Amino acid sequence: MLRPFRISGLVMALALLGARGAGAQRVSPTDVDCITCHPNVHATMVGAGEKTAVRCRTCHAQAHAPVDQLYTGVGTDSTVLPDKMYLARVACRECHTGAERGAAAGAPRTAALTRACTSCHGARFEQMLPRWSAAMTAHTQAADAYVASAAADPRLAAQPGARARVAAARASVSLVTAGNGLHNVPGADALLRTAVRTVGDAYRAAGLPVPAAPALGPDPAIEACAYCHYGIETVRGTVAGRSFDHADHVLRAGVACTQCHSAANYFTGTAGQVDPRHGHTTVSAASCNDCHHVKSTLACTTCHQPGALAAHADSATLALRLTPAGAPASRRVAFRHDAHAAVACASCHTDRSGVRNVAACTTCHEAHHEQAADCTACHGTSVRSFHTAANHLACTQCHARQTVQLLTGNRTFCLSCHVDRRDHHPAQECAPCHMQMSPAEVQARILGGRR
Repeated sequence: MLRPFRISGLVMALALLGARGAGAQRVSPTDVDCITCHPNVHATMVGAGEKTAVRCRTCHAQAHAPVDQLYTGVGTDSTVLPDKMYLARVACRECHTGAERGAAAGAPRTAALTRACTSCHGARFEQMLPRWSAAMTAHTQAADAYVASAAADPRLAAQPGARARVAAARASVSLVTAGNGLHNVPGADALLRTAVRTVGDAYRAAGLPVPAAPALGPDPAIEACAYCHYGIETVRGTVAGRSFDHADHVLRAGVACTQCHSAANYFTGTAGQVDPRHGHTTVSAASCNDCHHVKSTLACTTCHQPGALAAHADSATLALRLTPAGAPASRRVAFRHDAHAAVACASCHTDRSGVRNVAACTTCHEAHHEQAADCTACHGTSVRSFHTAANHLACTQCHARQTVQLLTGNRTFCLSCHVDRRDHHPAQECAPCHMQMSPAEVQARILGGRR
């Protein structure tokens, strides 16, 4: 159970109503006995067991001031609201239990702090702090670099108004850096965005073009999901067997979370009851086509990498023109993407809304029936299952004569059925030995002549 810091209802109300100026009386969550967190610092000088906060602050008056400002929102601009943990009266020591002080900076310390998160909020929150930490670090560095570039621009330095704006932007970023933005993620994010906008104002005031602003991810002030899922743009995964990148959607395409996920609140309304619909994915692989195969102007290879397609087994439907009654009108045949690497995707996938509907093979292979053609290249090695010894030399009984007359009864034609004999005298024709006739004479039988 949380042990909230003690604060009177009046003081809390003042903090919530925005009593930010001088003279506003409040109790800071950092107003604790310093030796609680720093038990062995200056022990001889201070004296064991003594109330030390007053003495420590003789020298360390502002030690935690930036953290205090961020966490409570007091003393910052109007864009920074108190953190929700502060409003819930959670004191520093509830998260900073001491376990992280002995851990090395970086992942080990984050892991120790994560245990404090999950001890109250449960295992579902295990990945939240690491993602927050990575995103806040990246966003702070990006904003800092943007502001630093403006500070070094002599065109702005020459104009007092622009110079003052850049200084204000630098102060905002410095507060986030000194106070660690994780103490109030939405508030810190608001300060970073304010800093970036202020730099833009400085350039506009100077009559100069504004440099491209850094990408800071979804704005928690606009996209409610981004408060808990801060840094979601860094998350990549797999959806319906295909790679999925949140950055492509929430940053570059501006897709709102609720376009793909349920808008249900985390809790159902019953105390402690989590709504299973919260964050549930509401789109299917087919519904992705609504954007990607209709509205999108991206090249197909942006999502469908050629290397992955080459290894992707697929099939196509071939139309059949057979004369017997009841004969099949089509057949599924194997299709190899790697054999078509030089062909533009849109040559076959002509309908973006129905990407599975493809152009007929004869669009490109109209003259595919020709002498010496390997039938198994398209029809596979199952040709024999559709033909018997009784009809295999009277092809025109089923197939169009104009198609069959393009074929020659040579070795390639024979191997369409007799695939198991490919290594049998590979340099010789089959007909002279097995039928005592030339390939040209075999062709006459193929066309319906004497058997």
